[in-house]
Amino acid sequence: LASKGGDTCRAIVLELYGTGNAPKDPRLIETIRRAKEVSLMVVVTSQCARGAVMARAYAVNEHLTELGVIPSMDMTTEATCAKIAYLFGKGLVPEQVAAQMMTNLRGECGSAEHTNVPGVRSVARL
Repeated sequence: LASKGGDTCRAIVLELYGTGNAPKDPRLIETIRRAKEVSLMVVVTSQCARGAVMARAYAVNEHLTELGVIPSMDMTTEATCAKIAYLFGKGLVPEQVAAQMMTNLRGECGSAEHTNVPGVRSVARL
């Protein structure tokens, strides 16, 4: 899937541990790298019912940040997938979708203070 890119999908959503922690498994890192090479968005959600994905909270997450993985903040996996589909459905390109993933459109994600993600903003309409 990661090597096919836009032929079969536009984004990969990874449901990880806690605040978005992932093992430093070379296979996972290489898969994310290949996905990014073919312009696939890679978004990280958490398995936790509460809390937020905080990309820079722990050193274990640094490799994900370096690879350009997008944190879903405090959105559920379902809300993350719906938001990706909505934004691509509006005709946005991956870079625009990635920027909007950290923008609160309709209350689907918390404030910047709650999620500890710099640059998060809230807008009334997209």
